[in-house]
Amino acid sequence: MDASNRNDKSFIINLLDDEFKEIGKSGRMIYKRDIEEGTLHTFDYEISDFIVEKIQKGIVLTTYELINKTDHITTKRSTLWIRKQSEWKMRFHQGTIVKK
Repeated sequence: MDASNRNDKSFIINLLDDEFKEIGKSGRMIYKRDIEEGTLHTFDYEISDFIVEKIQKGIVLTTYELINKTDHITTKRSTLWIRKQSEWKMRFHQGTIVKK
């Protein structure tokens, strides 16, 4: 979650599973190819209530609240991570606005 990592497109792309999809805070569906072709945005933010739950071997669900200090938006986030060939990959992510 370090800002320097969030600016590194190759680092971000490497974290994403080939089947990655995201339901963005706008409700729009986003795929890995959209991230590859798009522009990365970095914001000043704070994370709270970070929880990691093991679903089964090699699959975890993370949930947390993200306070975007740049846009003054609070979202609830959930991310499904899968372990592939000894690396953790993000398979699914969703952000839901809870406060503007």
